[in-house]
Amino acid sequence: MGAFFDWLLSNSNGIITVIVILAVAIPSLTVVRRLTKGHVSKNSCTVQTVGFIRSTRQTGLYVNENPQLLFELDALAEDGTVFQTSVRKIIPITAMAGMVPGRAILIRYNPDDRIRAVWDYHPDESLAQERAARYLCQKHPGDLSYEQRMELLKNGVMKKALLKSFRLTGKEEAGDYEAEAAIQLAGEEQRGHTFERTLYVPNTALEYLIPGRYVDVRVIPGRENLFVFVLDTSVASGIS
Repeated sequence: MGAFFDWLLSNSNGIITVIVILAVAIPSLTVVRRLTKGHVSKNSCTVQTVGFIRSTRQTGLYVNENPQLLFELDALAEDGTVFQTSVRKIIPITAMAGMVPGRAILIRYNPDDRIRAVWDYHPDESLAQERAARYLCQKHPGDLSYEQRMELLKNGVMKKALLKSFRLTGKEEAGDYEAEAAIQLAGEEQRGHTFERTLYVPNTALEYLIPGRYVDVRVIPGRENLFVFVLDTSVASGIS
């Protein structure tokens, strides 16, 4: 080691070379540390499920100007219980606005240590839909049953509807608001057929559900009174 420093002191070009190497290596190591911070082994996360966003925050890491987000989630276990976990993911800046509390995302978790989870890039969508339906039934036991939710997913069709009325009842449950809503399906306004029901909606949907506006709904033909609002394109269930 002493000979190396003697060589450096007698060789100015060597000093410049070392400085250049350090100038490149140190920032690179910093990026690597930031990328691996909070890293979870994907191989250990074998159970597929769905998680619902509780909160998000930026970690300070950017890749191609897209930020990494830390998602705090309420996730569904195989036994039907809900547990809290978190995942990190680089999110395109154009998709940031859609990462709101309540949105469903597909994840995999470690069955031996459920706090360890990762984003699921090869999801089983039917499994996610089934778990999301069970979660919503637990969240709002007085609303649609599990069987009704699954029938909506399997046999329901997307339609446009005129929101005739929408009124909050003042009741809040599990962070969502109870509301009384009435709709008329697009193209059937002249017939005067109105479908009404009481349902729960998240806070983020209130600015969307304005009387007189056309909204997206999912209905079962012949049983339109069991309609649900399609609030976004969340991966798991896509319905309120």
